[in-house]
Amino acid sequence: MGFNLKNEEVSPILTVDNLSIFRKKDKENLLLLHPLSFTISQNERVGLVGPSGSGKSITMKAILGILPENLFISQNTPIIFHKNGNANVVSFIPQNAQLNLNPLITCGNQLLEVVNLVSKLSTKRERYNQCIDWLEKVGLSDAARIFNSYPHELSGGQLQRITIAMALIQKPSLILADEPTTALDPILQHQVLTLLFTLADSIQAGVLIISHDVHLISKWTNTLIYLEKGKKVDFIPPYQLNPTEQIKVDDSKEILLSIKNVSVKFKKGWFSPTYFTALSDINLTIKKGECVGVIGVSGSGKSTLAKLICGLIPKYDGTIIFTNPKVKGQMIFQNPFLSLNPKFRVDEILISSLKTLKKKHLLGRQNLVEILDLVGLDESFLSKFPQECSGGEQQRIAIARAICVNPSLLILDESLASLDVERQVSIVNLLNELKQKLNISMLFISHDINMVMAVSDYIYVLSSGSVVESGKTSELRDYPKNEVTKRLLSHF
Repeated sequence: MGFNLKNEEVSPILTVDNLSIFRKKDKENLLLLHPLSFTISQNERVGLVGPSGSGKSITMKAILGILPENLFISQNTPIIFHKNGNANVVSFIPQNAQLNLNPLITCGNQLLEVVNLVSKLSTKRERYNQCIDWLEKVGLSDAARIFNSYPHELSGGQLQRITIAMALIQKPSLILADEPTTALDPILQHQVLTLLFTLADSIQAGVLIISHDVHLISKWTNTLIYLEKGKKVDFIPPYQLNPTEQIKVDDSKEILLSIKNVSVKFKKGWFSPTYFTALSDINLTIKKGECVGVIGVSGSGKSTLAKLICGLIPKYDGTIIFTNPKVKGQMIFQNPFLSLNPKFRVDEILISSLKTLKKKHLLGRQNLVEILDLVGLDESFLSKFPQECSGGEQQRIAIARAICVNPSLLILDESLASLDVERQVSIVNLLNELKQKLNISMLFISHDINMVMAVSDYIYVLSSGSVVESGKTSELRDYPKNEVTKRLLSHF
């Protein structure tokens, strides 16, 4: 259930009047966003929704004044910020926290930079306590450890909550949020949106929030702007797309991977080191041709488990056994654009992976076309750069790069999080087809329970680094036993 919004006379904060966005081209400029008008007032919640490529993000960038050099807006003044007393602060919550936090500075010191700008507190201890208080407000229970952690030591969901804290601590008059809950599980989505809108109401701030999740945002906003192909269209009521049903795995199939009593601890500090337990006594099995799903709240250890299986974490206790020493595992990451080299065309991306097999006949164009055909892309994509493709197409390219080396296991770490529902379903259907065609095993990690249920034969539930429940998908869905599982499914 969403937040109760106020209906009263309020002052406008932002007016967007016939905003059009163009891309520079040789002779004719290309219109990307058709004239768009709206107003945001105090206490108002505006949702900017639509599928990938509809124009949401470029609209936000135009408002912030950070459009790329090849894009420009109409010559008039379509964006007006209104003065409301002394408050005219605009805060931005970005989608990808990992790209927006400095990897060389601890998260606490980056939060302190914001506190020092806006706070009148005199002592270091007071400013530190304020940081800890804000970390707890955005749902980070182990705030002291988070404060002293570097971005690479935290999960995507934890990083996103830190950027939310950095934005809200300024008590802005307008909050611009670009997919702020993408990396969060359903429980934390509810918590963070409750926090965001409660705080916004307390300071009478307006909110413009971008999302591809129409169903979620419609519960929290009082105005919805639905974009499609750069045009404002009538709002389409939320609908549920149903993925195709996966082929069930025979219980008698051979075991591919066995993890027994595995624990992972990370060392922090040099002179008086402490240890953080990321995984504790994990037992997990994956069979040939089986898709195993892993769900859990942000920071529960899902990504650490994926890195462990890929061999990216060399030190651990317990045993990880691949029954066939020739087994190859391939990782498919959350953000396809960040995992694809922007300087390589698609054919070069595939060839760079195929070269590891040391078989020249696989480098031919015909083989590359066949690989793309497996993921539903045609030959024309071979000559494209990743940035010329949509988010869904980029993820298909990432999947093509992974399967071209004929792996026995695919590990997907939140690989659908940045896509809209329609593209999520198309990728899930693709994965089900690949599992059937190639008899490939998968470890599917996600906070989206709906998609995990659609693709997985067996599910493990993680909480605080431990498996708290596991079982066949249908059994876990219909008869959950653990409280963590019940809470996750309550938002399903």
